[in-house]
Amino acid sequence: MWRAQGRFRNGADLSAAENSGAAPTQAADQPPFEWRWIEALLPVQHEALAYERAIQARFDGCVLKLIRSGDAAAADTLYRTSLGFATAQSSLQPRVFWQICAAYFQALSLGLCPVDTQAKRALSGILQQYRSLAGGDDAVAERLLRELLAAVRQVGPVDATQAPVLAALQAAYEGAAAQECVSVSAELEDQVKVVGNLRIGISEFNAYLNESDEWSRRLFVELSEWALELHRPVAESTLELAHSLAAASAAVGLVDLSGMADALEQALRHVQAHMPRQPQQAQVFLDAAEDIRRLLHQFAAGFLKQPEPRLLDALKDILRLQFPALDQTAEAVPDADLLRQFVRLASPLLVQLGGALRQWKARPDNVGARNEAVRVLRNLQHSAELDGATRFCAISQQMLAAIDRFGTQPVQSVQLQPLLGDLDALNAVLDYLQSADN
Repeated sequence: MWRAQGRFRNGADLSAAENSGAAPTQAADQPPFEWRWIEALLPVQHEALAYERAIQARFDGCVLKLIRSGDAAAADTLYRTSLGFATAQSSLQPRVFWQICAAYFQALSLGLCPVDTQAKRALSGILQQYRSLAGGDDAVAERLLRELLAAVRQVGPVDATQAPVLAALQAAYEGAAAQECVSVSAELEDQVKVVGNLRIGISEFNAYLNESDEWSRRLFVELSEWALELHRPVAESTLELAHSLAAASAAVGLVDLSGMADALEQALRHVQAHMPRQPQQAQVFLDAAEDIRRLLHQFAAGFLKQPEPRLLDALKDILRLQFPALDQTAEAVPDADLLRQFVRLASPLLVQLGGALRQWKARPDNVGARNEAVRVLRNLQHSAELDGATRFCAISQQMLAAIDRFGTQPVQSVQLQPLLGDLDALNAVLDYLQSADN
């Protein structure tokens, strides 16, 4: 029988009959079954991991790789991350949940479970549960937990030396657990949304559409705003929206839509660090975001549609673009004496500017660092204008205008990140001018 620590619903027993509304089926020689939480004694430990933004991005990326290609390394990373989450939990439910996730990911990493439609549905549920736990809710979806246990149980006996966590979970959830998981799996099959060749749980279907519709709307709005000011870098929030759409779509099995979102993200990242940015590139990005919304609306209506091939090709073409340093920083080279004078002045000032910007980003309320950045930028702009470094002057003006737009309102660190990108552009121009003088 199961060794239990804690029970569902604040200690109340929850039988299969209570959960399904029907009398449970069981073998004549099996005793009545009570579902309870079990905390397994795992032979493997991992340092505690908090629900941090960077870890969530890595977690999402590994799930995406796993869904697309059955990547064993991604599954192994998820296994270790789940162990770290389990170690960090003080509440029973999330601790047990991450233990079961660790066993499930270990099975996937060893090729003991197929990455099929059912697995993709489970991975989608894990991502949603992760967001819920990271948001401060300690409750775990019982249905997801049982579905994962069913998958772990169906692997069959394993060698404890090869899969220690998986073996420990199987040993803990033995006996009557097998019957409960089978019963719940049958119940789950009756509560799915069928779209084309995809079978998705109703709750997962609704949650995905709610999240993805909002993400796609914001993505289109942010790209539309950026297209009007191409001198600005692409906002990090825009990149995160495309990334979230790719990961969530892959998790529910929408591989084509995921591919479009992923291609958009990669193309955006490719052009983010380069200047100038072209209006035709911005139009491709807008068209891709609009096509993602079209695919989502078709999916909501019950149809699986393909992305526009021309848009995928256009995004791939952007990703293949080369940006030689000379093309991106080229400007009319001034008189040699003026050039040397400007380079001597600008080099130490750029160091000062970098220090001020980094201090300001670390503490957005640091008015002194802000004023220092403005002072140095004005000196740089004035010198660049006098000495004929027109490109350098233009970037300095752009940075001053951006700071001016902040006004006296409180700012956040993420809003200051584009200024560091502009600083990189100033350094690139200075490097070019130095090379032109040699």
